[in-house]
Amino acid sequence: MHVVALRLDARQNRMLALLIVTILLLLQLTRVFGLRGTFVGLILLTLPVIGWQFLQSSSAYTTDSPKWDKVASVSSQSCAKCHPDHYESWYRTYHRTMTREATPENVTGDFQNATHDYQGFQTRFTRRGDAFYMETVDPNSRGSAPQSMSFRVDRLVGSHWIQECLHQDGTGRYLRLPVLYHIAEKRWVHTNGAFLAPDTDDFWDKCRHATWNDTCLYCHNTEPAKNPQTNLQNRTVGYKTTVSELGISCAACHGPGGEHVAQNVNLARRFSLQRSGDADPTIVHPERLSVARRDDICARCHGATVPRSETWNLRTQRDPFFPGMELTKFNQMFWSEAEQAIHAGIRPRNDKPSRPEPTDGRFWGDGTPLTTALEYNGMALSACYQNGHGNMSCLTCHQMHGDDPNFMLKPKMLTNDACFQCHNDYRDRVAEHTHHSANSAGSLCSNCHMPHQVYSLMTTHRSHRIQNPDLADSIDTGKPNACNLCHLDRSLGWTKEQLATWSPRAAKVPRPLTDDEQNIPSAVLMMAQGDARTRVIVAGAFSNPAAQQASGVDWVAPFLLREIEDERYPAVRYLALRSLRTIHGESPFAGYDYLGKPNVRMTQLAKLRSQFANPQRIDDAIWKRLKQQRTDPDLTVNE
Repeated sequence: MHVVALRLDARQNRMLALLIVTILLLLQLTRVFGLRGTFVGLILLTLPVIGWQFLQSSSAYTTDSPKWDKVASVSSQSCAKCHPDHYESWYRTYHRTMTREATPENVTGDFQNATHDYQGFQTRFTRRGDAFYMETVDPNSRGSAPQSMSFRVDRLVGSHWIQECLHQDGTGRYLRLPVLYHIAEKRWVHTNGAFLAPDTDDFWDKCRHATWNDTCLYCHNTEPAKNPQTNLQNRTVGYKTTVSELGISCAACHGPGGEHVAQNVNLARRFSLQRSGDADPTIVHPERLSVARRDDICARCHGATVPRSETWNLRTQRDPFFPGMELTKFNQMFWSEAEQAIHAGIRPRNDKPSRPEPTDGRFWGDGTPLTTALEYNGMALSACYQNGHGNMSCLTCHQMHGDDPNFMLKPKMLTNDACFQCHNDYRDRVAEHTHHSANSAGSLCSNCHMPHQVYSLMTTHRSHRIQNPDLADSIDTGKPNACNLCHLDRSLGWTKEQLATWSPRAAKVPRPLTDDEQNIPSAVLMMAQGDARTRVIVAGAFSNPAAQQASGVDWVAPFLLREIEDERYPAVRYLALRSLRTIHGESPFAGYDYLGKPNVRMTQLAKLRSQFANPQRIDDAIWKRLKQQRTDPDLTVNE
């Protein structure tokens, strides 16, 4: 980052103004006190001038940024002294609370002797003073009657959607405990039901190898260094992990602030910077960076990366990236789990498939990210992004110091104004473009160009890949298309006919549609035949008010209850249940537990199906035939 030297004309102007003021004051003092006043006035005025000139001489601009890895870190509270408004807006965000110590003010879950039953095993949550404990199945136990073990909850991850509990085992390793708190539902949930994964009898399945030091450290904290401790066989036996601050703090976007704080104690330096408008080289201002460099700051945590071993210190494993640097100098981007394995040295380089594999837990078959934390990858695939050479960036829609702590969106970014920033010519012809009434959900740009094709954190989210509705994307990729995520009761054949009248290109498909694709409602077909990734997205779509209005709701309960009857992915069962609650309210489903034992769930479902005995959209014979064609491999989405 290059900064221009102090402008000489600006300094001359300030000196001239100071000289004029000095002469006027001296004349006034001489008139009142005579020569004695002149002498005293010269002394009084000379001292501040000398002091100011000393400050000015020590506040010259530097020409380059400091070596960031040599700059001391300061806490976010240090920033609050000079930037109180920015500090307060950051303090309200979920960035700040991504990782915190397990203190009474930070714990969200119920530890008042609460219990959680999963597969016949009970977990109890208690509090002793300011300490919190989870008594659960001993991970070393075996058999049908395992022993219990009490774990102190030492650290927390998350505060927005879910809150995970971590236990420090004495070696510096923070272990993920097997039950987490679902903030939206205000209940404890076993991790087997919190991530997209099939039912399992292994109580510790999602936690056995999940340590904060390995899986959460780099994206949930500021300036992390893993510092693994190894034995003589070079095996990791513990950690001395450090961070400058838990959670995402000021330094994550602006760089370490030690030099900035030290230099800006000088009032003259601060005044000069404010007057000149030049950048301060001792701190990073993302909006002053190029599009690519500012988005690298976001991509560090919201992109799919693997460290380049040659640029990392393998002993400390400290993240070498600082804001303003080029991220790909230190990390390799990947666009499939196969490519991730190649970069990590787990898979041969010549073993890369041309497309993401069918069980890829992070990307759809066309490369679109299917989980959160990959928003940059989605945006980078968008034509709007122009490979980072255009005007669009993460900060086009998002801001870190605004009034929306939920999604950190700028004002009106939930409306079409988000797209009108670059496509203003559509403002007065929205209905003509969308083929829906102007004020309907079908004319909201994001519903068609950024549909809910992403799953994580027990809900669905908008895709950050901005693209036109395209039927071909849904053929043989598993990714539900935007049209049929709203028109759940319509077939792919119907969608093809509609798109053909609007955009023949969007209606093209790589192969002829089957009879089922032509005639059977797309939601029924995808829930019957699709894998768990497809099913969880469609199950979530039924809770969308726009989809309920477009598709009707009278057929939903009989259909979803039949689908979840033998659904082996708890997350799919949960989102289907949530959709039913949005239509019929909470009370009819109060007795159903999507994490209950299979025989208990079947009894509960039988009662529910008798309550919602409306005509079926698809008869049992057709449903059975479709289910026999289901693609249902074991797959996991861990985000």
